[in-house]
Formats: sequence, C-alpha cells, structure tokens
Amino acid sequence: MQINMQHLVFQTSQVRERELEAAASLSVSPAQLMQRAAQSCLAALERQQPAPARVMILCGPGNNGGDGWVLARLASAAGYRVQVVATEPKTDLAKQAAAAWRQQQGSIEPLDKLDRTHLAEQDVIVDALLGTGLSRELDELYQRVVETLNDAKDFHKLWVLSIDCPTGLQSDTGVPMPVAVEADYTVTMVALKPGLLTGQAAHFTGHLELAELGIAPAFRQLEKPVATLIEQDEVMRLLPPRSRSSHKGQHGHVVIVGGNVGMSGAVVLAGRAALRAGCGKVSVLTHPQSQQIVAMAQPELMVQSTAAEDQQAIQDYLKRADCVVLGPGLGDDKWGQRLAQAVLLSGMPMVVDADGLNLLSRHDEWWPAHEHLWLTPHPGEAGRLLGITTAEVEQDRWQAVQKLTTKSQAHVVLKGSGSLIAQAQSARIRVCRRGTPALAVGGSGDVLSGIVGSLVAQKLPAEAILPCAVWLHAVAAEHAAKGGERGTLPSDLLEPLRKLVNP
Repeated sequence: MQINMQHLVFQTSQVRERELEAAASLSVSPAQLMQRAAQSCLAALERQQPAPARVMILCGPGNNGGDGWVLARLASAAGYRVQVVATEPKTDLAKQAAAAWRQQQGSIEPLDKLDRTHLAEQDVIVDALLGTGLSRELDELYQRVVETLNDAKDFHKLWVLSIDCPTGLQSDTGVPMPVAVEADYTVTMVALKPGLLTGQAAHFTGHLELAELGIAPAFRQLEKPVATLIEQDEVMRLLPPRSRSSHKGQHGHVVIVGGNVGMSGAVVLAGRAALRAGCGKVSVLTHPQSQQIVAMAQPELMVQSTAAEDQQAIQDYLKRADCVVLGPGLGDDKWGQRLAQAVLLSGMPMVVDADGLNLLSRHDEWWPAHEHLWLTPHPGEAGRLLGITTAEVEQDRWQAVQKLTTKSQAHVVLKGSGSLIAQAQSARIRVCRRGTPALAVGGSGDVLSGIVGSLVAQKLPAEAILPCAVWLHAVAAEHAAKGGERGTLPSDLLEPLRKLVNP
C-alpha cells in the first residue's frame, strides 16, 4: 500500500527513533538509507543548479555530515566541481562516507578555516552540518560558520541547499538557536518535522521538499503523526455546488459586532468577506457614529447601531442569527467593553478576534460557557490570553496553540506564517502552509474572521471550519498578490475568495 507522507507531520524524535527500524523491516541498511538521502539531494541539485556548477559541501561530524560526504561523491560523478569543507567525522557511517571520498582524492578543507573568500569562489553551498534535533544553542564554531555563510550568500549570489534541516534551526519549534542557515532549498528526510512548517521556518528553509527514502509505509505503521497539513481536496469537498432551489435562509445569517468610532472599516471588511464566502445574510451591530458609514460602504449589509446600554436588547438581536463575529474594530473603551460583555454572555455560536480577544484576556468571567467557540488570535493576542509574552508564544507556537485550546476548550487558530489550528476534541494539530507576506497588513485578520463566521453560519462541521477558512484566506491572498505582494490590500482578497468557494 502506498502511503502519502506529504501531508503528515512527525516530531523529530519519532523520526530519529523509528527510521532505522522502518528501514530494517524493508531490508534497507543504514548505509543504503544514507545513499538514498544523498541521491535525493543530488536530484534536487540537478533540477535547480545543473552541472558543472561549483559546489562546496559543509560536512558536520554526524550522519547529516555523512549525507554530505556521500553527496560529494555522487555530485562529482555527475559532473559538478566539488569541494568538501568538514569537521572530523564521528559516527561510523560518516567515517565510512568520508573515507570513500578521500579514496577518490576528493578535495577537503577544515571547517574552522572557512571564510568568505572560500565561499565567494562557489556557485552552490550544501549545508550538511548538523541536521535535525538541535537542543541547545550553536557553539562558537558553528555560529561563526552560519553567520559567515549567511553574510556571503546574498553578496555573492550563492544558492544554498540544506540537508534535512538548516543548521541552527530547531526542528520541532522552528526557532533559530540563535542563528540558522538561510537556505534556498531544504530536502528533509523520511517525514516533515514541525519546526520546518511554521513561524520563522520559511525564512530559513526556503523551498521545502520531502524525501521519503522508500520507507514511508513501514515508518507510518510504527508512528502516528502529530499534525496534518490542510489540503485543497479537503476544502473543496466541504464546498459542494448549491441546490438550484436554495434560498438565502438556507445559507446562514451572521452578525458582525464591532466598528467603534474611527474603526468602521474593520466590520466592513469582515462583512464583505462573510458575504463573499457565501453567507446568506450578514448583519452588522456597530457604534451609532459608524452606522451610516458602514451602510454606505456595502449595501448588502444590514446595519444596526447600539449604544451598548441595554444588554438584553443586544442579546435578543443576536439570537436572530446563526453566528456572531465579535472583535473587528471593537475597541476597548466603555462602549466596546459593554458590548463585548453582552455578546460573550449571549450563548451564541461565536467567532472572537482582535479586541474581543484582548477583552477576554482581562475578563475571565466573560468566557463563553459552551463549545461553539472559534478563536483567531495572532501571537500577541495569544500571549495576552495565556499571560505570556509574544516572544514566548513564538518560541514554541505548537505548545502555545495547544495550551490556548486547553484553556478555552475552543477551536483555535494561531495566525502567522504556517498558521496552526488546534481543537479541544483532537490531539492532532492542523497546519496551513499556504499564504503570502501580502497578508502582513492591517485588515487581513478582519477578512479571516468574516470567512470563519460565514462558514459557521453555513453550518460546516465544527472541526472543519478553521482549516477551511484559513486555507481559503491564505490561497485568496496568494491569488491577490500575483501582481505584487507589497501593496496588496485585504479587500483584494474578496474576488479570489468568491472564486475559491465555487470550485
């Protein structure tokens, strides 16, 4: 049976502890596994930087360095001009691979002598220094090598390939320790690791390729993934064509709550996104001074103002809908606080974003006491909800999203590059690898919250709403940014979004 590992994520320890066992069950020796790893890297090299390019391979002391030594032989035979810069190998496999390179009189230089002069003479640098599993900061030698490589990379237009994981990047968290190789291309072995998929990872890995090394079926039988990637087919199955006889009442009614003075644009963006994602009716509950602005901005929105004094009237208004989105442009003044309190205690299925999250972080007594809750924090908001700093969230995004889900018993997405989704009912995290830096602009989160609310109102399965919404948001941004990432606006996502929800 063929196993597709391309959308499954495993901890580094799972791969380290089980890859040899999986290989042995298929009569594949450790040396053959290393050979396959090197061949996978050679294939990537030949696709991206054809021979006779000048290639310098930096080999560390362990089996990651062994992969580099084997690659040196294969690349040389393929017509590349190869030089190895290395530390003394320490594992048996690395020693054997180094000996084979020496037997063919391959060029070797000591790693501690590496400087920019050596790098400037190359076309390609292969990082085979440390690989995965780094648990402490790089020592002085490796930190100097990484910094020298990164400095030379852009200045001399070098192309950098990392084997398994860029040196210095913690493969389970994606955090540099304290620096990491800025690769153009990374070939990771056997399975995807968490730290290659979220946070700062994309900056260091470049294009990420998985080489299964022919042992995927055996490995998959031994281990269960800790996360799965969100795939296009999954999203498309959730958005079938509509019945020819359907009407607006069958496609949900969402209320967007927010739009304080000077922040009416946030509810307009969220409301437009909810409409473009297919919601049948979208209402906006907003500040009296914002009502006319919102109504004029989008005639399809039904706009109601509130002074936030009569909380019972607010709750009665909300009960006409299928879902409430709280937070876009809400503010944290007296009006925003009273409105948030009424909404959070309404018992309605609810999406909470932006200032709604910030107010929740200060008022534990307002937490909704039901399971129909979706939270969409960025790292700063997540930190406030957890009582930690933004930096602490980013140090381990995986742990942060799990803690937030446990605390809230809600469906949670931790936004950012490689958004992570966790749900109280499941131990497995979902990962969205799609997206673009074009989303790094104010208002993008309002568009996402509108999409989430729309899908809740349309009664998609609860556990499918965030994966579907986050994927739609990310891919709509990719389409919108085709004319250039810099200067793309959140409102530019709306037309691509309309096309995506009509596969």
